[in-house]
Formats: sequence, structure tokens, C-alpha cells
Amino acid sequence: MRLLVLKELFASGVLAQAHVEPASDEGWVLRVTKCEGDVLTVTLAAGAGEPKRYMRQTAALMDAHRIGFRDVMITLPEEFVREDGAKLGKKR
Repeated sequence: MRLLVLKELFASGVLAQAHVEPASDEGWVLRVTKCEGDVLTVTLAAGAGEPKRYMRQTAALMDAHRIGFRDVMITLPEEFVREDGAKLGKKR
């Protein structure tokens, strides 16, 4: 579903939760759950129902915020590796 429609659904109390999940190939997708349990995927405005792919989690979080959500669940991929790693050096 397009963001504009989802924003209207959120305002009318139809949407319950937002999820950011890894896409099947690359990037991230944003899915929203309706109160009755149906799951909808955010789609491109210009595409014909094609899921919107986000290159960064923060972009998906911003769209969830635009819809109206303040709490968003993020699912990390199985192969997730921390980029910051442990700090090396002398301990104090």
C-alpha cells in the first residue's frame, strides 16, 4: 500500500503495528499490521504494487514515522554482523 493511504488508515485507527524487515534480496521492507491481523507491505507510489525497497533501516523508520507510528519493530537478518565491533586497546 502507498504511504498516503496507510497514513489515512493509521489516522482512522485501522493499523496496529509497523515492522522493518530484511528484503528477500537486498535492503529492507516496511510492513504494517492491521488491527484484525492482516499484514500490508509499503509499495512504491509509481510502481504497480511493487514493494518499496529501502537501502537503510533509517529510511524505513522515517516512512513509518510519516505514517504515524512511534514504535517500530526491527527484525535483523540472520547473518547480521555488528559494524562497530569491540574496541581494542589497553584497559584502564
